Amino acid sequence: MIKKIVGWVGCAVACLVIVALSSALLYRKYVQHKVREERAIRSPNGIDSLEPVRIGGIDQWIEVRGQNVNNPILLFIHGGPGIAFIPLAGSFQGPLEKSFTMVQWDQRGAGKTYASNDRDLLRRTMNVLQMEQDTLEVVNYLRNRFKRGKIFVVGHSWGSVLGLWLAHEHPELLYAYVGVGQVVNMERNAQVVYQDTLQQARSRHNEQAIKDLESIAPYPPPDADARKMFITNKWAGELLGPPPGGPNFTNGARILTDLISAPEYSLADDYGFIQGMSFSRDVMLPEVMKVNLSKLGFDFRVPIFFFEGRHDPYCPPSLVWEYS
Repeated sequence: MIKKIVGWVGCAVACLVIVALSSALLYRKYVQHKVREERAIRSPNGIDSLEPVRIGGIDQWIEVRGQNVNNPILLFIHGGPGIAFIPLAGSFQGPLEKSFTMVQWDQRGAGKTYASNDRDLLRRTMNVLQMEQDTLEVVNYLRNRFKRGKIFVVGHSWGSVLGLWLAHEHPELLYAYVGVGQVVNMERNAQVVYQDTLQQARSRHNEQAIKDLESIAPYPPPDADARKMFITNKWAGELLGPPPGGPNFTNGARILTDLISAPEYSLADDYGFIQGMSFSRDVMLPEVMKVNLSKLGFDFRVPIFFFEGRHDPYCPPSLVWEYS
């Protein structure tokens, strides 16, 4: 009798799990449909395309959206490395789609591109030089596809490394470059973030933050260390980031909500988004920490604009002021 009861309970629990999962998937479908309808491009000259493009020998996913395909093209180069923006762009780019043909690109190792390619191949080919060449190929693909001589480019955080390089080396392809959370010198960036965070921790008498940060000194270490970076960024986000109650794009709950509601992404893509972040960090971090764009010099032959967040905890505006 006891075995039968246990069996019935087990079946009931299994049924509840199945119902819960089914309900969650159905709700996700509903939310995705709602988002798709809210963001639908209905203008006669509009464009809304999402497809893999052969870039750098692999399939890389590109989304193109806008109310008028004849508007200037604006390529957004996302940060990370590995933080894909195809599922996140809907929260901010709607107004831009009225004036630009907006392009989101899941880079090598990120999002849908990560989910679509062999991991060993990605691991072998992911380096700064290859990512620069990927960027150039994407720009030329867009120019050829839409028959344009030049485009606009926005580089965000890690993407600003690729964007500023592109502006310096290929100004003939751009109307202008905009850096958001512009990276200049990664080692110096890490030093300033750590020092500012520790200073804030001490001024607020946050004993746990002080203990955690002092335990990883000196920072940054000679060799890239993801664990120490996580500790620094965790406290930087809390102590240097936007004030409570204010807009915070880096809020984890917000990012997760945007991810699971994005109509462009399947469950496999959601997994790729999450896995791609850690994969890209592990593969790229040692080389990325050596990036110093001041070595490019200051001879730019295209308009350059920097938009820096006063409460950006990860890319201190002071370093961009020094650079510019």
